[in-house]
Amino acid sequence: MADLYSRISFLLVIYLDVCKLQSLNLALKKPAWMSSLRGLRDIAANAVDGSHRTNLRDGVCSHTYPGDMSPWFVVDLLGQYSVHNVTIYNRGDCCGDRLHDFVIQLYVQNPSRRPSAAFSICKNYTGMFGSVGNIACDAPVLGRFIRLWKPKIRHGHDVLNFCELEVYGVQSACQQFNYFRGSAIRLVSPVIVSSPDMSPLSCVLQCMLSGACVGVNYNRVTRECGLLPRTQPNDKYQRKIGTTFSV
Repeated sequence: MADLYSRISFLLVIYLDVCKLQSLNLALKKPAWMSSLRGLRDIAANAVDGSHRTNLRDGVCSHTYPGDMSPWFVVDLLGQYSVHNVTIYNRGDCCGDRLHDFVIQLYVQNPSRRPSAAFSICKNYTGMFGSVGNIACDAPVLGRFIRLWKPKIRHGHDVLNFCELEVYGVQSACQQFNYFRGSAIRLVSPVIVSSPDMSPLSCVLQCMLSGACVGVNYNRVTRECGLLPRTQPNDKYQRKIGTTFSV
């Protein structure tokens, strides 16, 4: 992966294989559970149901029991993934300050069945969380079970509650990218979707995160990024200084 990034920095062309970053939420509707439960409407499944509503009274948020002094939330991704980032939607009707100083951990084995199971840390988040935010792991972390644990409890009513947790990453068996050189070449195609003022790395990563993108045109002079959702039989190549193309 480091070699891939170094080639991007030198404006070399990247060939994106079928192995790419998942653009779908890996936690969506997957099995989830918590260390405790305040009530039947506050179950862990609410936090992986795909809803972005944030009012607890709507039955869309998770909520541990007051007095739980080491609350946690676990979701089983049903497969081994290299996790890159997590998005959390906090409770919005009130009490958003309860989501603070938490740790996002990845386990290969079920931590509820094997309390001593080894884990890796995606992020040790300090301070108070906002209403919604994307948390990038310090480094990609491999695991099947993702656990959000709040070790610092201020008082008995400092519960763990939030409304949605989304997980993004790549399949563990999908770690290689193929690439080739192709400077000063661009594809002339009517299906190019352009974005202005992007770095070459951001351009390629945007393509990787898109389920439909198969390649990019990048102009290092204008910093224009052209995403290629698909190619056409009549598409032609054009030599143009300052441009790189990948398929």
